[in-house]
Amino acid sequence: METGLILIGVALLLLVIFSIPILWKLWRAANDVTVTLQALNERLPAILKNMEDISANINDSTTAINGQVQKYSATAERFHVVIKEVAGGIETISPLILHSPLFQKISALMPVMKGVRVFLDVLTGKQKG
Repeated sequence: METGLILIGVALLLLVIFSIPILWKLWRAANDVTVTLQALNERLPAILKNMEDISANINDSTTAINGQVQKYSATAERFHVVIKEVAGGIETISPLILHSPLFQKISALMPVMKGVRVFLDVLTGKQKG
């Protein structure tokens, strides 16, 4: 019985001796975590303030961009309406212009003018290669 108690005592002593380095490292890790938490608590308000400023700037930029896009959209819509009106006016006027005697005379005169120009180019020596 005494031998059993001695063995249990020795085992318990060895267990305590081997536990000391582990407990020491745990205590140091807890101190490191405490220091880290203190540093984080000191810097966290400034970080949150910066994030709020960034968020506000992004919101302002988004609002400004949306306003500009709306302005460009309204301008494009007005431009589209003007082009549609001009194109509609041209469609109604173009058949009248195409059948007018002046347009037919100009169309007949254009080949004659081109021929005269070529003749003059050859006459003056301005022939192309």
